[in-house]
Amino acid sequence: MAPFREGANTQPSGPQPSQIQTAPNLVAFDPKLVVPSQTLFLQRNDSILWVARTNGVNVVIRTSYRYLTPDGEIKEGQFDTPPFSSSFVQLFPLYEGWLLSLAARIITFAAAGQWGFLQFFVVRATTNVFPTEAHELIWQGYIPANTLNGWPGTPAKEITDGAGTIRSITGTTPAAGAEISETVPANRRWTLLTLRAALTTSAAVANRLPALTLSDGSNIIFAGSAFFTQTASNSVAYSPAPYAVTTTALAGGVALNLILPVGLKAGFKIITNTTGLQAGDQWSAPQYVVQEWGMFDP
Repeated sequence: MAPFREGANTQPSGPQPSQIQTAPNLVAFDPKLVVPSQTLFLQRNDSILWVARTNGVNVVIRTSYRYLTPDGEIKEGQFDTPPFSSSFVQLFPLYEGWLLSLAARIITFAAAGQWGFLQFFVVRATTNVFPTEAHELIWQGYIPANTLNGWPGTPAKEITDGAGTIRSITGTTPAAGAEISETVPANRRWTLLTLRAALTTSAAVANRLPALTLSDGSNIIFAGSAFFTQTASNSVAYSPAPYAVTTTALAGGVALNLILPVGLKAGFKIITNTTGLQAGDQWSAPQYVVQEWGMFDP
């Protein structure tokens, strides 16, 4: 856990706040008579559970927060995660008072297509455990790479809400004589939009008939093939299309039948299945475009 910035007048059981107002408040009031507009009051045994997911690597998210103590003092704190991939959970107390705001942003370099999803819970726990018994979900939503998001402000979003992130992905080049096999990573949901891969056949005399299949990890759920075979010593690029009817190659490209767009969850696979594939035949690394969201269930 990254250290909190030092400050004065820290509550004995709370984190080190990043900055404390050094000037006294100009207005003093009894919090029993005048309370903030937000009704989120944290007791001494309440903590904030901070849960994040990302498709990036070595991501750091910075969260800044403000809360009002029963003495009428506004305290400010800031928390930087250590670099993490996939997911991160952190528990921290704020002592006692009204939570005024939470704002988060990604402070590391964000690659194209990178996203982060963040949740804040009110819990009564002593360790970083998730899922745990939570009393309230304060806020959840995607954290853009170049701007802030948080509470109060934009409404909370489910992890599968919104337009998703458009990603162009270069897959893995299979070994000679092997098929393409791409797996949706953990904690992701994809909508496959398009794909293209080339098959270069060896001199071995045989007709090859490529097909593209979708699997749930165990069972084939869809298969679509080309309308004609590929001969030896030839290179043809294949692209899926819904209701493909092309019977001749177009500029070295062939359409494959595939329902598009199609939703895929973690563990689903995109696989080629080539009838007549020879040991010296070589599939290229597939290039495909997906619409991506985070996902909590496997």
